[in-house]
Amino acid sequence: MNASAPAPEARPWHREPWVWLIIAIPLVTVVGGFVTLGLAIQTRDELVTDDFRKEGVAIYADPRRDAAAAQLGVSAELAVDRAGGRINATLDMPRGEAPPELLLVLSHATRAEYDHMVVLRRSEDGYTGRLDRFESGRWYLELTPRSRAWRLKGVLEPEKDGVLRLEPAVP
Repeated sequence: MNASAPAPEARPWHREPWVWLIIAIPLVTVVGGFVTLGLAIQTRDELVTDDFRKEGVAIYADPRRDAAAAQLGVSAELAVDRAGGRINATLDMPRGEAPPELLLVLSHATRAEYDHMVVLRRSEDGYTGRLDRFESGRWYLELTPRSRAWRLKGVLEPEKDGVLRLEPAVP
C-alpha cells in the first residue's frame, strides 16, 4: 500500500519570509541613501582654522607664519569684555612697523557657526574692535595683520574676561 503524501499547499508570495528579506535589503539601502543626502544638504562643511600644506599625499601643519612672528618678536595682550563686546589689543612689535589694522579670528571650539572675524583698528591706546554677539564656551584666537604675514595664537577659556597674552607659537 503506497499512499501518496499530500502535496504541500502553495502559499501566496507575500507570506514567504525569504521574499521579504530580499525586498528589505535594497529598501533599507535606498532609505539610508536618502538619509545621508538629507544630512549632506542640511549641514555645512567645517573649515580648518589652522595653516596646513600638502606634500605628496601627506599633510603637515605650516609653521611659517608662526616663525615669522617669532622672528619679528611680536607679542600682544588682548583684553576681552564678553558682556560689552569690546576687544582691545596692545601689540608689542620691536622689529618692523605695526600694521594699521589687525584681524582677530575667533573660532569656537565646538560650533563653527559661532566663528567670527573682527577687524581691530589702531587707535591712540592700541587696537580696538567690537563683537556684537559673544557666545559662551572655549574660543581659539588668531591675531594677524591683513597681509597674514605672521600670526599669534591663543585660547580664551569659558566665561573668562580679562587680559590674555598672545605669544608666537614655537615652531
